[in-house]
Amino acid sequence: MSMTPLRHSRLLGYLLLPMMLAACSVLPQPEPVTLYHLPSPPSVVNVDTDPSLGITLQVNRPEANGLLAGERITVSPKPNQLSVYQGARWATAVPVLFRDQLITRWQQHGRFEHIISDHDALPADIELKGALRAFYSEYQQGMPTVAIHFDAQLIAQQSHTLLASRQFIVHQKPLAVALPAVVSAFGEAHTQLADDMLKWLLVVIADNERE
Repeated sequence: MSMTPLRHSRLLGYLLLPMMLAACSVLPQPEPVTLYHLPSPPSVVNVDTDPSLGITLQVNRPEANGLLAGERITVSPKPNQLSVYQGARWATAVPVLFRDQLITRWQQHGRFEHIISDHDALPADIELKGALRAFYSEYQQGMPTVAIHFDAQLIAQQSHTLLASRQFIVHQKPLAVALPAVVSAFGEAHTQLADDMLKWLLVVIADNERE
C-alpha cells in the first residue's frame, strides 16, 4: 500500500525532530556581557567661590568614528591596532557617555548658570563641540594606559563664531590590568580632562568678555 503525501510528511517530521533538537542543544550560548558605567567623578574638594557667570553652556556629543562611536570598550593591544574587551560594554555609547560625564563634572563646580546638552534643544550662549580621537586603553610594555584625546571647539551660538579651539590629551595608568581597574582609570582620566577643559573654558570666556 502506497503512503499518502500527508503521512509521508508526518513521518519525515518525526524522523527529523530528534535531529533538530540535538542541533539546538549544541548551538553556542550567547556570551554574557557586563555593562560598565564610567565611574562618577569625585566630589569637588575646593568648590569655586566665584559667582556663576550667568552663561548657558551647551555641551554636544563629540564626533567619533568606528569603535569609538559605539558601546564597546576599546583597547589598542599594539600600535595602530584597535580591538575590544570581550564580554564587556559601556552602558551607553561612548559619545553620550563622554558628554554626560562632562556635564556632571562641571555642574559640581557651579560656574555656569545652566549646562545643557544638544539633546535638550534649548537656546544657549556658548556651545562646546569637538571630535573624540581616542578613548581606549593602549598597551605599552605589557601594561595598559588609558588614553583620551579630544579636539575641542568653543562657539558663540548666536553668531556662530569660533571663539577658541584646543586639543586635550590625558593618560592614566590603571592600578591593575584587570578590566574593572581599567574602567576606574577611564573615570580618573575623564575627570582630569574635564577639569583641564573647565579651566580653559573660563579663560576663553573671560578673554572674550574683555574684548
